[in-house]
Amino acid sequence: MKGVYTILVCFIMVFQSNAQTATGHWYGIGKVAVPGEHSSYLSELVIKQKGNTVIGELQYYFRDSLFKVKVNGNFNTKTRQLTFKPIPFIYYLSTNTKIGVDCILTGNFTLLVNRTESVLTGAFESDAAHRYTSPAIQYRFKYSTDTVASKPEIDTIEIDSPTDPISTMKMIERKEISPTMIEPRFLEREKSIFKEIEVTENLLRIDLYDNGTIDHDTVSIYLNDQLLFKDVALTQSAFRRMILLDSTKEVNEISMYAENLGTIPPNTAIMIIYDGQKRHELILTSDLNRTASIRLRRK
Repeated sequence: MKGVYTILVCFIMVFQSNAQTATGHWYGIGKVAVPGEHSSYLSELVIKQKGNTVIGELQYYFRDSLFKVKVNGNFNTKTRQLTFKPIPFIYYLSTNTKIGVDCILTGNFTLLVNRTESVLTGAFESDAAHRYTSPAIQYRFKYSTDTVASKPEIDTIEIDSPTDPISTMKMIERKEISPTMIEPRFLEREKSIFKEIEVTENLLRIDLYDNGTIDHDTVSIYLNDQLLFKDVALTQSAFRRMILLDSTKEVNEISMYAENLGTIPPNTAIMIIYDGQKRHELILTSDLNRTASIRLRRK
């Protein structure tokens, strides 16, 4: 019993030691600090700390588009204060994300660590001269330990951090999230509908894991028969992505196409779909003759 206790204490100490750095993947939802209902900023912050310097990238979804912004700043290891130099955010009242107005905001966060989680709490804020026209975007970023690091398969515009804070607004072209192509090989296999679920949001998050023994299964993900993500290796860590549904369709379909069968056929995975605050967990099975599909019906 004493040995188990010692191992547990060591684990907690290692976890806390690792978690007290800013390095890692952080997920959070940015909310504008003004009354009323407004579009939120579903965000992933991927940063690396070296000494007191922090560099990385912020990706956020606003309405129907994905934005990628390079970030850099400083982390005070004594006070656990994390600051980011000014970066552009699309204006919260923008109705067109392809051509929108940007506001320049500076990030100020505090790292909080306990035995169960690590979080970055704070906000991206404008300077004093624009505080009322460009309100703060408040965040509670949560540290993720189970994310597979891979490049997004989505067209985006990269924006370098501005050096002139006075340039508080500018026009930048955006590209919508969309599937890339229809492949004849996908249409050759039988499609098996595993389940139909009701959804309320157009923008969904999916997490994909191997179900059971890790046996080198590889799949591709399709939306409405069009390729979204190719050659996804299934492991015990989440392959995490956002999917934008076709709002013109009453029913959308997400399909898992088996690229191989691994060492233990068939190809089985756990897919978790996040629809706002709702969570749907499904077990999908595909092989070289059949593709697993889920129907998503707009509520």
